[in-house]
Amino acid sequence: MAKKSSRTREARQRRQKQRRKNKRVLALMGIVVAAVVAIAVVIVSNQPVDAFIPDELSARYDAIERSISPEGYPRLGDSQAPVTVEEYASFACPGCEAFHSDSFDAVLERVREGQVLFTYVPLQTGSVPNAPGASRAALCAGEQTMFWEMHDILFDWQTRYGNTAFSQNRLLAGVEQLGLISNAFTDCFNSAATSATLSAAQSENVSTTPTIRVNGVTMDQGATIPSTVAILQAIDDATPADWGLPVEAEAAEPAEVADAEADAAEEAAEPDPEPVEEPADEESEPAEVAEPEAAESSEEGEAVEADEADAPESSAEAEDTDEAETEGSGG
Repeated sequence: MAKKSSRTREARQRRQKQRRKNKRVLALMGIVVAAVVAIAVVIVSNQPVDAFIPDELSARYDAIERSISPEGYPRLGDSQAPVTVEEYASFACPGCEAFHSDSFDAVLERVREGQVLFTYVPLQTGSVPNAPGASRAALCAGEQTMFWEMHDILFDWQTRYGNTAFSQNRLLAGVEQLGLISNAFTDCFNSAATSATLSAAQSENVSTTPTIRVNGVTMDQGATIPSTVAILQAIDDATPADWGLPVEAEAAEPAEVADAEADAAEEAAEPDPEPVEEPADEESEPAEVAEPEAAESSEEGEAVEADEADAPESSAEAEDTDEAETEGSGG
């Protein structure tokens, strides 16, 4: 019995020793794996990433006024434009990228013409990771007057790079390539002012992106985003009928218009002036040249008439002469 109990104790001790050994091995393996992951993260984070920048970004917005709303939302266009268009969107939202690709240029033309004041309200919806980082990057590029350039870049990256579009490294690479001041960008990125703008956008209670509002009225989009034709039609419908008329035409008083109409009526009632004979032009010169010929013909006619008038007298004289001769011969 004693021997059996001793063997049992030894077996238990061996098992316990093996379990402790296994735990040490597992712990060591965990440490090794964690170290490898940490090293990989450091290597990846320090590697340069591709950050494509489209050509002629700023040229797209030449001669268009840029401003910021009281909430901190970026704006494009004349602040006195008759129509306001607001886009509630996220750089991580595929539907927002579709609006940007399909309709934004057409709306931008209305902005350039002074018809529309366009506002981008930055939300954080969508399926691409780090949507908040993308919104912050765009707003902070705007602090250095380049929101709309970063706006175009981020929508390009969404389709170009997919789930890695808005990695921290790529955002920083884009900042560098745009020539922004890195320290100022970083300070803005982590600032309370940027957080306040994003909070204000979130409090707008818009859950569907993109949402388009024209003069404060949300466009009905159903299951899809509004078409370009529908957006432009909504803009035109919201535009006052007298928009774009010359200032003089707008300022004309009804009395002035009535006076102008009365003057026009008087002018119409006045008799037409006597036609003034214009001197003959060069083409009529042949008629002037023909006048002497007519005169000559007239003179010839007069001569003939004179001859005819003298003719009877000559005949009478001849008859008298004949009679005289006859009488003379008879006597």
